[in-house]
Amino acid sequence: MGGDRERRARGRHLSDAVERLLDRRVGRLTGEPGRSVSTTHGIALLALLLTLSYAAFFITYDLSTFAPLIVFNLAMGVIYVLCILLARLGRQLGAALLTLGAAVVQLLVASAYVGWDAGLHLFMLLGAQLVFMVFTEAQRVLRWVWAFVALFGFLACQFLLPASSAIVQMPPVLLNALFSVNALLTSSILFILAALSHFRAERARRRAAELAARAEYLANTDVLTGLANRRPVMERLERLSVEGGEPYCLAIADLDHFKDINDRYGHACGDRVLADIGSRLSASVRVTDSVGRWGGEEFVFVITDAELPDALVSMERVRAAIGGVSVACMGHEHSITVSIGLTEGEYDGSPHHAIRRADEALYASKAGGRDRVSVIEAGSPTAADAALVHAETREPS
Repeated sequence: MGGDRERRARGRHLSDAVERLLDRRVGRLTGEPGRSVSTTHGIALLALLLTLSYAAFFITYDLSTFAPLIVFNLAMGVIYVLCILLARLGRQLGAALLTLGAAVVQLLVASAYVGWDAGLHLFMLLGAQLVFMVFTEAQRVLRWVWAFVALFGFLACQFLLPASSAIVQMPPVLLNALFSVNALLTSSILFILAALSHFRAERARRRAAELAARAEYLANTDVLTGLANRRPVMERLERLSVEGGEPYCLAIADLDHFKDINDRYGHACGDRVLADIGSRLSASVRVTDSVGRWGGEEFVFVITDAELPDALVSMERVRAAIGGVSVACMGHEHSITVSIGLTEGEYDGSPHHAIRRADEALYASKAGGRDRVSVIEAGSPTAADAALVHAETREPS
């Protein structure tokens, strides 16, 4: 026995370790770090494509003159490939720093070679947008550092690297054409990044709304039975109990001898019974009525737009639905009955008097032999002087 316990303990420890490892791995690839990795991967891929395109252009235009710049661009292409590999491995920070650093250096060198008039330095303006996408909130200091670096690089090219002092003098017509192309590319990428940021923000908003709705559902729902818990039931009773509220009746039901099931067959079987009963209760009431788990094996019903005789018929239907079919559980069946206490609603701003009367009516059903519905009319503060009406057990109409 001791050996079995030790093996189970080791198994649990191993399972927990694997789960923690998976959580850390998933954490790097999902959420904000995951978005930063995917953005960095896309930017590095775009930079690689632009680098190869300009290398091809300079090869076509004048291979001998631009040979050093072509070799430099090809070397930067290798660095961008490394950035892509880092991003694929989930190395968010390393990929982001290397991608931005390589881009700034490459644009400075290219602008020094042909002058800012070609518009290559315009791509540095993308840094103000990219830093918020490739760095996470935890790395916000790096966002401002690299935004400053990109702005400083742009101004340095604009004021210190004109075409007149460039390493290679290109025709003004060609410089103007290059400037137009680069300006168009820069504005197009900025538009795409802005659209992507909007899409991500909208998706995050929808996700937050879904999580809020899920949290509200969990806060108002009993997980075991799928019924409402006390909170939404009490909120509805509070609304109905105001002066001039619509007519309503209140009932509290309790499963008979439920403790015996838990004691004899275990709580797992008891939970199976409660889940089955919850499904039957949901199907046994009107759409306009409410049913919730009051606590333990007790359930509460709010029957709206109904007088006591109508509510009594509804509760008899519930009693018959529960007692009419046995609940199968782990190879055995349980015949379940229910005792119900019913009363009229109150309109003095609080449902507590009605709740107390329904509870007393429930005790009267228990004392009267169980598997029945008992009614205490409004105006009867205690069970001692209540006008108790017993409804005989009968088949549902």
